[in-house]
Amino acid sequence: MGIIKKTVIILTALIVSFSIKTHYGGEISIRLNEPSSFTYSSSNYSNIIFFALIHENFFYLKSNGEIFSNIFTEYHYKQDNKTLVLRLKKNLSFSDGSKITENEVKVSLNLFLNKNLLSAKRLRKIIKTITTDKDTIHMELLYDRADIVGFLTVPELVLLSGKQAFSGIFYPHEWVKERYIILKPNKFYPGGRTYLDSLKVVFGDELNPDVFLAEPGAFKEYGYKEFNSGIYQNTFICFPKDKVGKNTKAALYTLLKQFFISSGSTTALNSLTSDDESPITINIKKISSWRMRSILKYSKINLYVFSSLSHIEEPFNEFLRKKGVPLETIYISENQLVGYLNNTPIKFLLLEKIFSKRMTLEEKIRKILQEMIFTRFDETYLKLLNELTEIKYLKNEELLIDHVAKIIEKIINDGILLPLAQKRYSLYIKNGIQGVDIDYYGRPLFQRAGLNE
Repeated sequence: MGIIKKTVIILTALIVSFSIKTHYGGEISIRLNEPSSFTYSSSNYSNIIFFALIHENFFYLKSNGEIFSNIFTEYHYKQDNKTLVLRLKKNLSFSDGSKITENEVKVSLNLFLNKNLLSAKRLRKIIKTITTDKDTIHMELLYDRADIVGFLTVPELVLLSGKQAFSGIFYPHEWVKERYIILKPNKFYPGGRTYLDSLKVVFGDELNPDVFLAEPGAFKEYGYKEFNSGIYQNTFICFPKDKVGKNTKAALYTLLKQFFISSGSTTALNSLTSDDESPITINIKKISSWRMRSILKYSKINLYVFSSLSHIEEPFNEFLRKKGVPLETIYISENQLVGYLNNTPIKFLLLEKIFSKRMTLEEKIRKILQEMIFTRFDETYLKLLNELTEIKYLKNEELLIDHVAKIIEKIINDGILLPLAQKRYSLYIKNGIQGVDIDYYGRPLFQRAGLNE
């Protein structure tokens, strides 16, 4: 009798396991912020998710530390000559059928290296030369780094085409502005065929999507699985030029702080990174609304805004109208920023940056210094950065925190950067959708995503 019961239990388990399997076909909808274009941008979490759908990464890093690539069939580091060898898979193509060669890989790598990103600057300091021959890329390093492949797993390093073609699991099929983008499977995708017939990226709140971002703990009981992204996204007001009056700064800070907190989708940020980890709480004195209006009314401010924040344009304009503040907003992509800074006197810049909880506080401050100080990064900041590196290797936590506090105080006292608001995210996936993985960087990977039969 006991044997029969045990057999029934085993058979039942097998039936259940085989009844829940992914099938080919169907569509998944995901709600994100609308991108400004198909040019890669990584300034916010929504963008990082969207562009991972249409642009293939060089390498992926799983949350368990495993590294894999869909582009390279072989990658190995030669310690004797400090060279990383990357060999492409055979017969790779972009979404339009055009051939992927070692030249596209090299161009994509150089485009990444020229970005104003901490991860790119780090890699620039390591690489000596990049050369190619048939289907192979040779990356010679300045010094021995057996862990070099780990540097190539960052989300911003993607394979780009010189044409309107895409390397990712999907390609854009239809874009109805302010409503949705339909993505279709890339039949040439090097990672293999997707289970899905299409993926619909929707904007706004009118639909009930299969996948979306929201505050942690918000939708646990509504038929969704929750995945903590480990990501938080900070909004800052930056002053790249030093000739800005204190009153104008205080007025603009007060105005923007009021807007972001009133929007209800963010929390106040009183540190450069996260309030619960910062050694310093930043207390910026806000001014009264009537004084704020009187200052800004005659300031003739052109506020440059990262285009990743374009979803706030309409509510922000309405907010300005109600406040009676004649502020001019100019939306630019992060790829345009360097050109603008070199050719335009940008005094006021509204931007956002994402941080991973996995990063140490020292890493986050380094990211701020190297990505957000812009033209005001001088010898003093370079010295502080070098000292930060030296202290890190001393492994003295107290000394490190003191130095981080010193850097934060200087940034605030110099009036370069002021924190405004923070968003924290969980990823919600409807029950019945299978195969979505979350990588080390908090991104959902849809390579194996599909619907249950």
